[in-house]
Amino acid sequence: MVAYSTKYKNKKVGLYKSLERHITWNLLSLIAKFYLHKPDLTHLLHIKYPTFKQIFYGIANELFYVIGVAYGAKLNAYNIEITNACNLRCKMCPVNRGMKRKTQYMDFSLFKEIVDKNRGVEFVLPFQWGEPLMHKDFLKMVQYAVSKGIRVMFTTNGTMLNDDICRKIAESGAERITISVDGIGETHTEIRGFDYYKLREKVLNLKNIRDEMKSNLKIDISMVVFNETENDVNRLYDEWKSIADRVQLIPRFVPGRRTVSCRELWRGIIVVLADGHVSICCADFEGEGIVGDARKQTLAEIWNGKKMREYRRAHIKGKFPPICENCSEYETDLVSKRFS
Repeated sequence: MVAYSTKYKNKKVGLYKSLERHITWNLLSLIAKFYLHKPDLTHLLHIKYPTFKQIFYGIANELFYVIGVAYGAKLNAYNIEITNACNLRCKMCPVNRGMKRKTQYMDFSLFKEIVDKNRGVEFVLPFQWGEPLMHKDFLKMVQYAVSKGIRVMFTTNGTMLNDDICRKIAESGAERITISVDGIGETHTEIRGFDYYKLREKVLNLKNIRDEMKSNLKIDISMVVFNETENDVNRLYDEWKSIADRVQLIPRFVPGRRTVSCRELWRGIIVVLADGHVSICCADFEGEGIVGDARKQTLAEIWNGKKMREYRRAHIKGKFPPICENCSEYETDLVSKRFS
C-alpha cells in the first residue's frame, strides 16, 4: 500500500512538472515576443525562470523596474567569480588585456560560506571574468552548490576539456555548461588564440561522454557578436545545432552613451567577485561599482542595501553613475540587447 501511494504521488509530481514546463514555456514565449519584443530570448528566459514561482518573482522585479521603485522584489541568482584568471587572451575581453584588478582564486571556504548564507537563492553561476576550470576546486564547488539544492550553470572557453574533466562535469550535477565559440574556423582561432577545430573535437567528446553516462547536463554554445563575428552567425547555427542543446548569441559590450535605465539593476541577479566584494552587474570588470561585501552581509541584504538603491535611484532619474553612463552593446539586428 505504501509503495503504491509513493508511486501515485511521484506520478502526480511528474505530471505537475510536465504541465508546469509546458505552461511556463508558452507564457515566457509570449513575454519575450510581445512585452520585451525580443523573441530570441525565450529559451534563455525559460532557463532562468522554469517554474511558476520563479516567473512570479521575475515579473515582480520587472514591475518594480517599470514603476521606478528603488527596491528589487527578489534576488533570484548570483554570479560568483571563483577566479579572474584565464589561459586565453581574447580580443573582446579585458582579462589579460589591461584588467587592473589583482588576479585571484576564491578560497573554497569563502565559496561555501556564500552558498550557505544565501540559501534562498536557487540559481548560481560560478564564473564571471576568468576561466572557471583553472580553479583547482571548481568541481568541488559545483558539487557543493548542487548538494544544497542549487541549480548550477557555468561558462568555459572549453580549452581544458579532457576526458577526465568531461566525466567529472557530466557527473557533477551541473545543469548546463556554456562553451564560448567566437566565429567559425580561422575567425575563432584568431579572436581567441585557440584552434577552432581542436575546440570542436573537445565539445564533441564532451557530448559523447555525457551521452554514454546518461547525464542530464545540457551543452550550450555561445558567441559574442561584434564586427569580426557577425558574418559567421548563420554558419554557427549550421555547424552546432546538431551538437549543442542550445546556440545563443550575445552582443559585445561597447562604449556608448546610455539613454535609458538598465534592467540589470532590477533583474534579480548580482555579481560576487573573487575577493568577496559584490558588484552591481557583470559588465563591471574592474569592480568599480561595489555595493557590498559577501563576507559580511547576505546577498539579499546587499541587493536591497543602501548603495544598490542609490544606483537604482540614479537610473530612475536618468543621472547615470560613471560606470553606467558609457555602457552599451554592439548594434546589430542579429541579436537583442540585454541591458536595455
